Amino acid sequence: MQYKLKEFNRNVPDNELIDDLKRVAEKLGLNKISSRQYNDNGAKYTSGTIATRFGTWNKALEKADLNLVHQRQVSEEDLFKNLEDVWLNVGKQPTFRNMKPPTSKYSTYQYEAKFGSWVKALEAFIEFINSNADFEKEMLSEGEDLENDSEKEIVFKHKTKRNPSERLKVQVLMRDGNKCRLCVQSHCL
Repeated sequence: MQYKLKEFNRNVPDNELIDDLKRVAEKLGLNKISSRQYNDNGAKYTSGTIATRFGTWNKALEKADLNLVHQRQVSEEDLFKNLEDVWLNVGKQPTFRNMKPPTSKYSTYQYEAKFGSWVKALEAFIEFINSNADFEKEMLSEGEDLENDSEKEIVFKHKTKRNPSERLKVQVLMRDGNKCRLCVQSHCL
């Protein structure tokens, strides 16, 4: 066995990064290239290294005289729904690293672009998910017992649907510390 250090790319000159970006785009015959295409097609460096060096992937494309890859604008609702799905999938608050395929449809970049930072996105999500006044109504009416005065027997009247929404599931999980109250295990819902 031979011991060998991996090459570190922190001190690579900007022009070498740009040249490699151009090389991969030319190899693919494209005038614009996504970070995924770059990583998957024999890149010498990672798209993360390039994006970090130049601030964003699109700024690196500008320096390389390539066309920009435009990120589609995603609504807050779609981002919150995705975050909710990831939260349920991982069974806890998602981290920066959880926000990649196949777990997440959108990268943290989308959240940072919309909210300013990943932490601000999480804060906005918590505010959104907890602000639903219907949640309290749903939880209160879930097990309301109403007595029928004429027969003195308990009648269960449900004002909510029987299949809880994903949003309600997340709220209940958060309320109960990510544990099922019946079997005291996580991921039951």
